[in-house]
Amino acid sequence: MRLDKWFISNLDDSQRQIIVRDPNESLIVQGAAGSGKTNLAIHRAMQASAFGSYAIIIYTIALKRMVAYGMEALGLDKERIAYDWQWANRGFDFIGDVYCKKQENSDSIDPEFLYLVKDTIVKKYKGEPFSESEKSNLASIDFADWVDDKFYYKFYRRARWFREVELNENFDVNSENFIFIPSGTMFKKAEDKIDYIIIDEAQDFDVNEYTTQFIPKSNKSITLFGDSAQKIYKNRGATMDTITEELRYKRFFLRFNYRLPKSIAKLAQDVLDPSVDLLTDNRKDQGNSDYPYYPKPIITKFKSREDELKSILNRIRTEDLDDVAILVPLEDDVKMVNEFLSINQVQTQVHYRTSKVVPFHTINTLDFSNNDLPCILTYHAAKGTEFDNVFVPFANEGTLPDRNAFYVACTRSSRGLFISYTVKKTSYLSNVKSDYVIENEH
Repeated sequence: MRLDKWFISNLDDSQRQIIVRDPNESLIVQGAAGSGKTNLAIHRAMQASAFGSYAIIIYTIALKRMVAYGMEALGLDKERIAYDWQWANRGFDFIGDVYCKKQENSDSIDPEFLYLVKDTIVKKYKGEPFSESEKSNLASIDFADWVDDKFYYKFYRRARWFREVELNENFDVNSENFIFIPSGTMFKKAEDKIDYIIIDEAQDFDVNEYTTQFIPKSNKSITLFGDSAQKIYKNRGATMDTITEELRYKRFFLRFNYRLPKSIAKLAQDVLDPSVDLLTDNRKDQGNSDYPYYPKPIITKFKSREDELKSILNRIRTEDLDDVAILVPLEDDVKMVNEFLSINQVQTQVHYRTSKVVPFHTINTLDFSNNDLPCILTYHAAKGTEFDNVFVPFANEGTLPDRNAFYVACTRSSRGLFISYTVKKTSYLSNVKSDYVIENEH
């Protein structure tokens, strides 16, 4: 993902109307895929930062790295981001590696101290006791995986609190005295109140979450950014109409689409039922983004899933493609694609759990700034992302998540879209006109 291209610094009039509003005014902002909602969420945070504390809440952990990039570009604190589960269960995460120390003359872990390494800065945290006045500045530890019991039993999980203390010793990550906690995450104690709360992917939160988790924690205002067409969870979330009706905040609409070339927008808009208009206000390359300036989406039938993957690998190599995403329905598909590319000596970026039951590990090698490595994500994890070239394999009838999730996958591309299937093509493509795509069979 080309982060420098994804992040918008020059806003159009449609976008500018949002950030000129009083930051104390609660707003709802609605816009289609590629209209700049996530960018505007970051700009709104910058506006709010001059008047008080702020937080950006996102739905998925994969989007966090991209939002952090935009926040850093505007000089904001990139640790003021929380994804849904994190917001509900702990405070803001510190960015950095976590270490503990061996007890003197022993291989046992010293449970009193944790060390947070942030680039070249090392911070030391000491365990209890602490004073009542220190509670708002405390930190704790969580684990992304089901970790070795030796860490869990020494530090617990989101239950024991530490305070920052001066480091009076030499810290060397290669020293035998220090132990890296591979899945350790330190986080700050949750704040009781935050002045300005900004929420991206608003349609994926239930209305009652706004009334019980967000509004009570906001001192001054809430700004919501969302798109009903990208609501991809059947058992949760709400349309932007429902959210507006319930909260009664003023709603603004983003007019223009900057990501999707018209050649892909023609397909994507008819994936939805009823379809949406992604062409009228399309500003990709000043509107000059239809075929033949941009390629038509290619839909291909293969004899097997392995043939689909061989074709993807061959196209990446023969066309020397970079900034590639391979978007699949399920986490098991992520693992399968990753294993295939690994066998073929292709490094990747992935995010998945090794199992659906405990004990499991979380594999997370996402680095959206590295355009040379293909990124493999589920449709759900891909929300908010953008890539030059997007492959959507396994698009078979009866095996995909709902229509909106497939729409999200098809709208991630800013140049090339390649859809493939075996046996029978998904009916989500049945309304797409044959002139808009290139179809073939291998």
